[in-house]
Amino acid sequence: METRAAVSTMVMYEDESLEVHYVDGAQLQLSPCGCEFLLLKAAESRTHSRQAMGRVRQRTRFTISEYKELLVAALAFRNKYASQPYLPEELISAESKKPFFRIDSNVYWPDWSLSEAELGPGGEIIVRSKGGEATLMLASSGEDFSVEFMCNLSQNQSYRDTYGSSGGLKGDQTEHTPNGGKELTQSMSCSSTNICTQPKMYQSTTVVQHHSCYTVPSMWVYPLSLARYYWTAHVSDAEDGAETTSKAHKPDISSEARRSLLPQALPLTCPSPHLHRWKFKDPLATDEDSDLPTDLLKVMWCQGIIYRILNGTDPVIEVSPGDESVIRSNAVLNGYFTHYKYDLRRKKRKEVTYHVSSLPPDVLGQVYLVSSTVTRASRLIAGYIQALQLLKFSVMPSCLQKERHFFKPVVCEEKPSHAVIDEQDVNVKQTADWRSDLVAAELEKMKRFNILMEYSQLQGSREKELAELEGTPTDATEDQLDEKCIAEALQRTSKAIQDIDAIISAASMI
Repeated sequence: METRAAVSTMVMYEDESLEVHYVDGAQLQLSPCGCEFLLLKAAESRTHSRQAMGRVRQRTRFTISEYKELLVAALAFRNKYASQPYLPEELISAESKKPFFRIDSNVYWPDWSLSEAELGPGGEIIVRSKGGEATLMLASSGEDFSVEFMCNLSQNQSYRDTYGSSGGLKGDQTEHTPNGGKELTQSMSCSSTNICTQPKMYQSTTVVQHHSCYTVPSMWVYPLSLARYYWTAHVSDAEDGAETTSKAHKPDISSEARRSLLPQALPLTCPSPHLHRWKFKDPLATDEDSDLPTDLLKVMWCQGIIYRILNGTDPVIEVSPGDESVIRSNAVLNGYFTHYKYDLRRKKRKEVTYHVSSLPPDVLGQVYLVSSTVTRASRLIAGYIQALQLLKFSVMPSCLQKERHFFKPVVCEEKPSHAVIDEQDVNVKQTADWRSDLVAAELEKMKRFNILMEYSQLQGSREKELAELEGTPTDATEDQLDEKCIAEALQRTSKAIQDIDAIISAASMI
């Protein structure tokens, strides 16, 4: 297979599984954890009779050289939008690896009074952690941001159990140094025989992620509030012609509130590979009216444009055309879209409102076509809302949901809160929500079963009445059959209640 196959679309679903569609008709599917992939070859590449189906299923880290380039590109897209990256050593170039003895996953951000945010050439605001391990860059539109941070490579589960996700021994309370991951900790470990040996060296790499200011993971709330503070002051200075940055109120934030726990890499092997599900239907058909994915979509790349679904009480879709601007639908009225862009010459943000029924005409030579982009975004959010109504309960959790790897994002207000959300409270709430979903699913099964039983009893009563009117003798065993059906219904209901009790007991132990 040609390794440099051109990509037509990339689709990430809410369970963080990934689909890549190529121009030649081939498809690459990546499991939510990233550990395994399925390649559906293009029709013309199926040359051998034993490869009639054209399917290749392999472990990601052990892929052969023929597919390595495809996997590297797919993982780069996945890691940019997933909650946790998957970083197998075999698929990371040597120049991207950096040696380390221990990386502390805790980073500290500057205080408001000491922060020195940088203003980029395009109007973006850059904030760096005290040790330089993490960087946040707020786009000039003020509506999305990207982060760059050091992350240790994926390890086996046994390593994670022994050393933890930060690369140090569990229970190690070494104080975080200002230089963090940039300096190697030249500590020595001594055995009982007083022979000192240098600790094993591990490797890390730089991870880049892209987020929306509409929903923000808790670890980025504080640095984003710093960036938005300076971004707002910068826009105000440009509009009012006054130096408002020094006059603005800077709250006093404790050192603990300025701490962030960076995302850690997923383990090398998935503990729940039996939950990997593969899709064999193209989520984007050629027909304009049927190009909506059947599963819940999270992110889609198409023709250089990113479409992102922001789930909430009222889901919205956010479009990143690639020119630092953002187009976002209205949460209540999805037919309306607001285009946020930054005027570099005037140093001022502009907002333009569109409606799908009256979009501006496309102009030849534009980097992207506003009309086509907004129209596709409108269809995607409409399909998402429709799928959300149909898929009320997940039939089977994904491998990531099973292992509780997700971080709960928070919806930001116009001025983000200065308090950092406690991740422990988020995980507790998430566990409670998961437990409620499972119980609700079991109750839904009981409800459907009872409806079927009521329908069957009603149908039997009608047949009996019809037989009596026609003078046809009824079978004497019908009463016995009714009693048997009732007994079976009671047994199944009792079994469903026992299943609910078992689910609650199991969930309470998590």
